Amino acid sequence: MWDVVVVGAGPGGSLAAKKCVEQGFKTLIIEKKKLPRDKVCSGMVAGPWATDVIQMEFGDIPQEILAPPRYLSGQMFHVPEIPAQTLEWRTLISWRKDLDFWLTRKALEKRAVLWDGVRVMGVSPGDGQCTLRLQKGRKQQDITSNYVVGADGAGSVVRKSLFPELDVKYSIPFRECYDIPLDLDHRYLHWFFPRSLPRPRFNVNFKGDAVLVEGSGLKELRREVSAVLAPYGWDPDRKALWRDGCMAPQLHNKLISNRFHPARGNALLVGDAAGLLFPITFEGIGAALKSAQIAVDAIFEASASGLEATPIYLRKLKPVIDQIQRFCLVESGFEKAASSGPENLCKALVAGYEATLKTSVF
Repeated sequence: MWDVVVVGAGPGGSLAAKKCVEQGFKTLIIEKKKLPRDKVCSGMVAGPWATDVIQMEFGDIPQEILAPPRYLSGQMFHVPEIPAQTLEWRTLISWRKDLDFWLTRKALEKRAVLWDGVRVMGVSPGDGQCTLRLQKGRKQQDITSNYVVGADGAGSVVRKSLFPELDVKYSIPFRECYDIPLDLDHRYLHWFFPRSLPRPRFNVNFKGDAVLVEGSGLKELRREVSAVLAPYGWDPDRKALWRDGCMAPQLHNKLISNRFHPARGNALLVGDAAGLLFPITFEGIGAALKSAQIAVDAIFEASASGLEATPIYLRKLKPVIDQIQRFCLVESGFEKAASSGPENLCKALVAGYEATLKTSVF
């Protein structure tokens, strides 16, 4: 019997576990993979909803956790027919396996308990308690908890258990790693819009000697990637060191229209599991951290009052969803800007990205 079970050992899960232990709750983290484990992500710690929360809750990120060049000076936007535009914004950068493992260890230092290599097969919210069916190898067992925090990412088992009727569409970002010495400024993340449209797009970033090409439009833009990067030294015959991908749930419209509420009973969804990726940038670390903070506040208030956690959580989460709605509106203007020419598109993109980076949900 646990006070709180946190499913998923990413940034949101680690923060939720740490704060729950600090509030005196007996807390278990369940992670399906053995740690440290990688995640497809740019690894950027960008914007106050990420940087400020990590600083407040965990302290400074150690230098050895960051990937060379350790921080980016900003982002560059490449649209055909016009010079690249630069958005200056100092951004820490990491491999997610290193960042996530550091955050998890900080939670364990507070005496959270970790079971990694354990899969959650289902969650059943009951009258004041939740039952979780777990599997490790061929063995299964049930455990109970007063509260559950679903921080298990885009394909969340917790979400599927709570909302089996929910129809979720996904985009599929891909990542390819090369050792090609591209003549692009390594201090920036480079966004490319080869068709002079906001999508499909891809980005290039550097971590040490690795060149990472990422984006949900990567397969669609295969020919354009080679053509666009050729002036920078791209070798189309060079084989990737590895390729991988992930899913991004498209739940913004359902969240904004109140057709989906990311909680049921005393089970609360945070981060990607709740569909809280920010529009435009699809930055997820900050939204995961902030929603985890809110979830723990809701659990503490519910425990003290004897009330159900869901209405408390949804009330506290509303400012985050309001921000998502705001940026969905900004993003919807990109197509109009594109129809006015590449210069207007680039100007709109830079303004939109800058707005998401500057916005705080505190």
